[in-house]
Amino acid sequence: MTLEDLDALAKGMAPVVTRLVDAAVTAATGPLLARLAEIEAAPPVRGEKGEDGIDGLDGRHGADGKDADPVSAEQISEAVAAWLDANPPADGRDGKDGVDGKDGVAGDAGADGVGLAGAVIDREGGLVITLTNGEQRALGARGDPGADGLGFEDLEAEFDGERTLRFVFTRGELAKAFDFVLPIVIDRGVYKADGAYAQGDGATWAGSYWIAQRDTSAKPETCDDWRLAVKRGRDGRDGRDGKDGEKGLPGPKGEPGRNGRA
Repeated sequence: MTLEDLDALAKGMAPVVTRLVDAAVTAATGPLLARLAEIEAAPPVRGEKGEDGIDGLDGRHGADGKDADPVSAEQISEAVAAWLDANPPADGRDGKDGVDGKDGVAGDAGADGVGLAGAVIDREGGLVITLTNGEQRALGARGDPGADGLGFEDLEAEFDGERTLRFVFTRGELAKAFDFVLPIVIDRGVYKADGAYAQGDGATWAGSYWIAQRDTSAKPETCDDWRLAVKRGRDGRDGRDGKDGEKGLPGPKGEPGRNGRA
């Protein structure tokens, strides 16, 4: 609660507090005021002369009253909060339960499924089935048996002498062949510029050995059609010249001289 709210609350409560105080004062002092008014309205009665009284003592001065402590906004806020705690607002009434919705309309029942009621073979050898809804359907005649497949007794194997195996199945006029290429490296010698090389062929070029990675006629070392398998070695050192042999002795007259020792 802000100070503005407290100020508005104090201004609103001031008239109510004033009326309550006036009512309390009136209730407490009403009889006394009425008696005073009655005494003042009565005629005075002369009484007997009394004896002179003794002079009374002077009364003592009362103690000075304490200054009232000013009421702060926090104290007012705490007092209002305490009053609200002691007088909590009444709980609101519970709301009424909502009305349940009506059930939806039931849908129509689904149609019964169609099943197989029977089956017969007609005069032509065809299969005819009857469904549970009375419908008939002709599925046709049974086909002729298929020809026997080729087996190992019909198999022959042929080898081309290099890397290809051919499997040939033969039965009468029926024949089927399948080739199986073996991954064998075949040495084709020194590379020839006018030669055609198949994948797996090996050839020597510039002192190194190359293997073809695909069918090609290109020169090794110029493209990736070839893979280097063996790299050539370094050239050896030149050999030293041998010493001259000793001069031979002269032979007999008319005969050639004998060779000297090496």
